[in-house]
Amino acid sequence: MEDRKAPLSQFRPKSLLLSTVRVVAINISSTLSTYFSDQLQSEQDNEKLVDDGEITPDEADERNEERGSREWQQRMDALPKKIGYALWRFHTCTALMRLYEFIIGRYILSVDGNARLEGGSVRGRDNSTYEHSVDIMDKLTRDPFQASLRTSQILHNQEHSPGKVLSSDGKETSTSSELYKQMYTTCLWANIIPFLAELTVQHGILLYGYGVYYMEKKRRRQEKENSDGNADEQCNDEQDEAETVDETAYALSILFRSCHLTFSRGLSWIAASVGGAAGSVIYPGWGAVFGIQIGDTSVGALLD
Repeated sequence: MEDRKAPLSQFRPKSLLLSTVRVVAINISSTLSTYFSDQLQSEQDNEKLVDDGEITPDEADERNEERGSREWQQRMDALPKKIGYALWRFHTCTALMRLYEFIIGRYILSVDGNARLEGGSVRGRDNSTYEHSVDIMDKLTRDPFQASLRTSQILHNQEHSPGKVLSSDGKETSTSSELYKQMYTTCLWANIIPFLAELTVQHGILLYGYGVYYMEKKRRRQEKENSDGNADEQCNDEQDEAETVDETAYALSILFRSCHLTFSRGLSWIAASVGGAAGSVIYPGWGAVFGIQIGDTSVGALLD
């Protein structure tokens, strides 16, 4: 469990600086790429109008300039809030990761805490069971960056001929194939807790948004009822029936969004593991980090 982080390690100066720079860079690049993509699409639409004779080239240039200035100002004004929200979300997810690691290590696998004896075993459990629990905890808390470097180095040291190693089943295979296979398994295990934490945060945001919407709608309905206090009984019965149908649709909407969110994050977990393994083959270390990020965002762009 050498890669396991301390509970508040994300708030250490170096880690805090790196995470802040990373989050800020990602949000700035995302904002700029979206702006230029939308601007290009708008210009293409205006060019089509010019070709159809609906507007003149001067009008198209004026529209492009007006829209570009307006959209740029709006996105720059919204960028600080977007970065602040991203930082809050990042640190919330990281804190949840540490919490899940604590719960799994202390109460599920029982590899932490006072129950562990000095000899490395746990009171009431044999050594093989304890070692198996430690192995699982090590897989769950492994750092893909460091694991990619270590696995690549070990495999290259085990080569019996250039680019060839023996796989776990004793068959000769290429070093790249074996590295991909091992890193895919490593990333699958290592991404379970981060993606679970992210899914928890997203469900929390989903429920909060629906809760705010529901309470606001309920408040407006009560205000309307108070203003229409002289409505007859038939109208009240029809309104009660409509409210029942509305709440049922509301609950189904939450269920549908929750299932879609869970399915999306599940696919992202697999795609991120594939990306991390492929990145490790291309460039061990940072290749795994960028591969995980690309796999995650690719699925998110397709399904969100």
